[in-house]
Amino acid sequence: MEIRNRQGRGSIKIYLLVGVVTAAALAVLALTDWTTSGPDSPRFWNGLIAFTLLGIACDTSSLHKSFANVGTSIAFIPLLASVALFDHPWPMLVAGVTTAIGDSVVRRKPLIRVWFNTAQSMLALGLGGLVYRALGGLTSLERFSFSPLAFVGLVVTFFVVNSGSVSLAVAISSGTSVRESWSRVVGGDAAYDLVSSAVAVLLVFLYVNLQLGGLALLIIPLFFVRHVYRMNLQLQEELEEKLELMVKAIEARDPYTSGHSRRVAEYAAGIARELSLSTRDVDSVKRAALLHDVGKIYEEFAPLLRKEGKLTPEERMTMQSHAVRSAELVNTVSRLRGPVQQAIRHHHENFDGSGYPEGLARDQIPMGARIIMIADTLDAMTTDRPYRQALSLSRAIEELEKYAGTQFDPELVRLVARSSVIRRLLAPETLATAQAKAIAPSARLKPAWSQRIAR
Repeated sequence: MEIRNRQGRGSIKIYLLVGVVTAAALAVLALTDWTTSGPDSPRFWNGLIAFTLLGIACDTSSLHKSFANVGTSIAFIPLLASVALFDHPWPMLVAGVTTAIGDSVVRRKPLIRVWFNTAQSMLALGLGGLVYRALGGLTSLERFSFSPLAFVGLVVTFFVVNSGSVSLAVAISSGTSVRESWSRVVGGDAAYDLVSSAVAVLLVFLYVNLQLGGLALLIIPLFFVRHVYRMNLQLQEELEEKLELMVKAIEARDPYTSGHSRRVAEYAAGIARELSLSTRDVDSVKRAALLHDVGKIYEEFAPLLRKEGKLTPEERMTMQSHAVRSAELVNTVSRLRGPVQQAIRHHHENFDGSGYPEGLARDQIPMGARIIMIADTLDAMTTDRPYRQALSLSRAIEELEKYAGTQFDPELVRLVARSSVIRRLLAPETLATAQAKAIAPSARLKPAWSQRIAR
């Protein structure tokens, strides 16, 4: 696991982190008298060169995740195997050369990124090697020896240090919490990583007994492991592409709300994070917010979206059905069923039970739906619409507070009122424009914002 090139905040902290990781790696590297047994034998040097080249080959075929552009590869398999074959500190040097060449020559990353990834890779493998030997693990090029406890200690230490350092760097550069960064960096790959690590044991066995021929035999298992990683990432990317397609389709129908769904999704995710919801719940809320109006793609909503005048009672009833139609459409995607679908279905339920489609109240309303109700309203009030001009953030919060307990969850309103995240998400220029156009007399505001938001 490694951090890709990314511009972000906290550059001073990043440099400090790089310095700490580098110092720690050098300290671990220094824990040797450099009198390693057998470094002058041809078998030793042939093995060291072979595993370095194998590590580079595995690292150059890396994949990347969308979150913070974090990269992942199967280079950890030969790196873990090297700990059981070569005495300290040679595995650390293999890790350093592998990562440095992959980052600088193949991916051409900036020096600071190459430095960090190289240092954290060496530190992770070095500490893993120390744990491996402390738990009784043996190192030999001549005889295969396997200690389950020592190997598990190596794997766990390596991935904790590797993923932890990358997560910390991502948290600093992106402004997310360390917990969320860890969850997104590790994601659903933890199980894959642990299972795939077993291939390292097979690699050691084959090399001890067959030398270079053993490495050749392992090409197919390594290819399979990489294929599993790629398939997992492709499933995630395909879901995101489907979501993007749905959003573009509805925005094409309603030009006045272009960008609305994306803004609502960002506001909703920000509120969910401040509530300290789990990363999975934050993602569910964000996806639901992104798709909360997707049902408007149906033909019966087209003339209502284009109508500039007031809707008739019949038209209003039709428009209010968009929440149910959106939930039904989302239900066709298996991974969006459950919390995402329910949040979409109920995002127009009022806190006092006066909303639609089912008149749910208070805790009966899913938390995701209550968050989207506020995020939706916030964006509606702070952007220009055909029937009114934008409000400033302070005026919008006043309106939220006015209807807290009736339309909105009062706890969420209090959270938004003091939220620095919401203020940061609303661009300064947007706020300035909204402030200039703000409608001063409150009598000109619609008494029930949900009536207009439903459009």
